[in-house]
Amino acid sequence: MSSVASRLPLDVLRIIFTSIRKSSKNPNNDDYDIRRYLHSCILVNRSWCRAAIPLLWRNPFYYFKNGNAKLVDTYISCFGYEEYIYLEEEGLELNRKSYARPTFDYASMLKRLDYDRFCQSVDVWCGYLENAPYNSISLMIRALFKLFLTRSVILLHLVLGEWLSRKATDYRYTRLIEREFKNLLEPVRKLKIQGEFVKDRVLTELKDSCKNLDKLFVYLQDSPPNYTEELESLREFVNTQTRLKSLKVANVIPNTFFPSLSTQSKSLCSIHFWKIDFRSCEELPWENLTACKNLQKLKFKDCIGFGETMYEGLTKSYFPNLKLLAIIGDSKNELDEYIIQSDWQAFLDSPNIWDTSTVEEFLKVHQFQIPSEKQTLLECQKFIDWGIKQGSVVVLGRWSIASAIQKFGQVIRRVTLTWTFSDEFYNIYRQYLQILHKWNIT
Repeated sequence: MSSVASRLPLDVLRIIFTSIRKSSKNPNNDDYDIRRYLHSCILVNRSWCRAAIPLLWRNPFYYFKNGNAKLVDTYISCFGYEEYIYLEEEGLELNRKSYARPTFDYASMLKRLDYDRFCQSVDVWCGYLENAPYNSISLMIRALFKLFLTRSVILLHLVLGEWLSRKATDYRYTRLIEREFKNLLEPVRKLKIQGEFVKDRVLTELKDSCKNLDKLFVYLQDSPPNYTEELESLREFVNTQTRLKSLKVANVIPNTFFPSLSTQSKSLCSIHFWKIDFRSCEELPWENLTACKNLQKLKFKDCIGFGETMYEGLTKSYFPNLKLLAIIGDSKNELDEYIIQSDWQAFLDSPNIWDTSTVEEFLKVHQFQIPSEKQTLLECQKFIDWGIKQGSVVVLGRWSIASAIQKFGQVIRRVTLTWTFSDEFYNIYRQYLQILHKWNIT
């Protein structure tokens, strides 16, 4: 490391590190690489260390899906008198001498909380305790929340739920939605609620705390016992927002949820519908969507019902600022047919694609051509034409091929993409381009 770089001002270093992080296109991979880079920066000098530490501790639980007891130990070392006394009064005694005061106040640096991974870390930590009270996990969670409050944590991003195959309950989130910690959640600007648990109670309690969101993503279960209550709680939650800019919802009933869009019409810039069956409604209140005149991005993924009925309703809308119309994933028409068909997709869907002989033969190919998409169904072509008239870029297609390119990317040196659409229609596959760039494929 040069002497000039080692003397860079603290604010310049922060700008560099923040820019690197924001330039990450794949958070599942690149964020881990950036974390390693920041660890190396800590060893340069004090200025570099002071710049890197807050970035490392802004979302520590994100990187540990199975939990990390050392994170909890570090936060305990930041405890003050109140936190220790609270635990001792509840029957959970800690050896204070084993927790030396840290150089940095790590607790104050928290910006993103992956709550389920946070709970998993506490669970792992409590597993090492001897003669611990039965409610030790709950006690430690509350103690850590008290710590965050006393350190005036400005929590900006909250994630609830993991993609679990097993069913869960909302009991895990009772501590988070306690009135005592309302002030901790008020600064949240980005909220993601997913996973297989009933969300009506969580949404109801959070609407009084998280009122100033910029981004909201809620994945409702396909058919929970109290789906009606869950959907109604989501509607009320959206209605209470004051500045919502980006909204992504999954498994909602359109004609029930759409009225909530008009309550955010002045601020909404991006709307993403995922796994929604538009056939369930004979007449949709499209006027609520039309009211969002500042809309810049409109996305449909894995939705069903693209056809004349949906087209007639949508074309009544005009969005002067629309920049992107995306119809992606396994989207289908009213007859449950894929609106995009391709020869390449048929190859990917072949049951023998991953046979050893097939893979070996495929790997010998250093140049191949992705078959162009067949003629889109009439219903889909109308949406394309409508999107172009709005002045937006249209993204259309099924992205399964991206995983195949990634799997074989180390041996493929050239990919030719051939489109059959007119010059005015730009078919942009962002995932493809990112993967091609990663593997240095031309």
